[in-house]
Amino acid sequence: MLRLASFKLVSVAALIVLLASIPGNAGTVPAPEYDKSAEVKVKGVIDEVRTAPDNSIHLTLKNVTGSLEVFVAPEKFLKEMEIVFAKGETIEVLGSQLSVGGTAILLAREVTRNADVVTVRDEQGKPVWVGWIK
Repeated sequence: MLRLASFKLVSVAALIVLLASIPGNAGTVPAPEYDKSAEVKVKGVIDEVRTAPDNSIHLTLKNVTGSLEVFVAPEKFLKEMEIVFAKGETIEVLGSQLSVGGTAILLAREVTRNADVVTVRDEQGKPVWVGWIK
């Protein structure tokens, strides 16, 4: 069941990237947008860390209610900030919970690990890495 869910999440992410990159479709398939009214805090244990086809870091977060796909930030941005996530870490994520292709995802705004808070989007949900990555 977990493999099927992971495959479905990766497939959704890959489809978004693929459709957005097809000539003539560029810009017609928007990336998920942050919705401040859909903000939630979710605490759990990282079950998987992976780099999506668009080179962003995605986490599978497990807690008592199940698993949730968390879109964090571009890998390059996190590397420059020296931020690494590992399987088994307990984190809390503040973000916008959305549905993409029928799959629940969480666009992270803040990730808290121990007492450290990593902010990847501002209060309006705009990515802080825009203009940062060269």
